[in-house]
Amino acid sequence: MKKIVLATVLSISILSCKQEPTFNYKYANQPQVLICENIDSKLFNEAYYAFEKAIITQAKNNNKRPNFNITPEYALRSYIMRSKGNINITDYVTKEAFEIFSKLKNKDIWNGAQLRSEATITECIGNSISNATIKGSFNTLRSVESLSPNLVASTITDNRAIRDQYKDKALMTYVALDMYYSKFYNTDFSNVEFLVEKEPAQIPAVKQAGPEIGKKINLEAKTDNRQQHSSHDGHNH
Repeated sequence: MKKIVLATVLSISILSCKQEPTFNYKYANQPQVLICENIDSKLFNEAYYAFEKAIITQAKNNNKRPNFNITPEYALRSYIMRSKGNINITDYVTKEAFEIFSKLKNKDIWNGAQLRSEATITECIGNSISNATIKGSFNTLRSVESLSPNLVASTITDNRAIRDQYKDKALMTYVALDMYYSKFYNTDFSNVEFLVEKEPAQIPAVKQAGPEIGKKINLEAKTDNRQQHSSHDGHNH
């Protein structure tokens, strides 16, 4: 009897494991954006790189200059500047990012649609930001629980003396979590068409003018058909 019960329990466990969908980590080989204890660094890596890919895709789709190189830093700066105003988040959402958000929701990092100042991930970001000015402002806002996307965005963009802030993966992970994924909370995705990269517009080749095939080309020199008159024409001697 015990063997039957044990076999039944094992069968249910196996079936449960089979039914649970596996998550495909696409960016496992990318450099770690955050290295802290007690965080799901693997998932936050996925979250950052999926965000970066989405905003680069959107920037490429709207680029009107064929020879202009869309770098991650350009896309990040453009996105942060736009996020300070009204932004249509559905223009930036890929299916990949949406699937990652469904896992992030279970991490208890947001209070409603805003990143929690006291969350472990927020503390990790605050300790990992490289620029001293931004780091100080970020942690001051976090300590008084006034961390808001608009204030942090202004801290990132308004001081012209600051350099390389868009290369700071810890800081940009905050941007991903509190200026991108947090906006998914109040968005209806029932009729959303996920962002995909469009094929670049093809510039039509200019047809070179040339002789038509099969047409006889007249290479004979043109002659003057006007009647040649002698100096004695019309004179009577």
